[in-house]
Amino acid sequence: MSEACLYIALFSDTHSGLQEMTKDLGEHGGKVGLRISCEKTKCMSFGDHQYQTVFVGQTSIEYVENFQYLGSYISRTGDAEIDVKARIGKAAAVFERLRPIWKLETIRNDMKLRLYQSIVLPTTIYAGETWKRTAAISNKLDVFHRRCLRTILGISWKDHITNEELMKRAGMEDLRDIVSTRRRRFAGHVMRLPKERPAKIAMRWTPTEGRRKRGRPKTTWRKTFQDDLREMGIDWSSAQSAATDRSRWRALVARCSNRSGRN
Repeated sequence: MSEACLYIALFSDTHSGLQEMTKDLGEHGGKVGLRISCEKTKCMSFGDHQYQTVFVGQTSIEYVENFQYLGSYISRTGDAEIDVKARIGKAAAVFERLRPIWKLETIRNDMKLRLYQSIVLPTTIYAGETWKRTAAISNKLDVFHRRCLRTILGISWKDHITNEELMKRAGMEDLRDIVSTRRRRFAGHVMRLPKERPAKIAMRWTPTEGRRKRGRPKTTWRKTFQDDLREMGIDWSSAQSAATDRSRWRALVARCSNRSGRN
C-alpha cells in the first residue's frame, strides 16, 4: 500500500522560527500518522542571509539554490529566468510531440494555431504573471514563440519573412505582450485583496533594515509593475482605486495594450 504525500511550505523570517515550526510540524503530524520525509524536504534562504542548518530530528535538511513548487521554479535570488527556461523547455517538448499535426496539409492553419494557443502557449506562460520583465526574458519568450509560429505556418528562413509580417499572418501578438497583459490583470486581483493578505503586503513592502549593495538595483516584479503603471498612465493611488472595479481595471489594461499596438 503506497503512502499518501502532503506538500507543505513553511515560511519564517528567522532561523529559530523556522526550526520551531519544523519541530512543531513533526510532533503534531506524528500524532495523526504523518512523517516528514528528510529526503524530499528542502530548505532555502532568500536574499543574502547566511545558511543555518535546520533539523528534522537529528537529520539536517539540504539547502538548495532553487526549488520546484506547484509547477514553478522558485529561486533563492528571486530571479525568474530559471523558471522561464524550464517553462520553455516543457513547452518545446509539447510542441515536438504535436509536430506530426503541424506537418499535416489536411488541417487548416487557423486550426493549427488554435491548437497551439490552447495547448502549447498555456504550458509556456504558466505562472507568467509572477515573472519580472527583463530584456533577456522577453527575448527568450519571443524567440520561442516566433519559431513555433514559423513551423506551424510553414515559413522558412529562406522566405525572408519579417517578424512583423509573421505576427500579422498568425493574427497573434508577441509573447512578451501576452505575459504583460496577464501580469497587469493579476496585479489588479492582488490589489483587491484584503490588506492583511501576504501578497498585498509584499506589493508595497519596503525593507527598513540593511543597506543595498552598490550598483544598479536588480529588476523585481514590483519594479516591473511600476513600469506597467507608467505605461498605463496612472499612479499607485489611482491604480488602487481603479482595481476595486474589476471591469474598470480590465478596461485600463486593454487600453494600454491597444496603445502599444497589440492585437
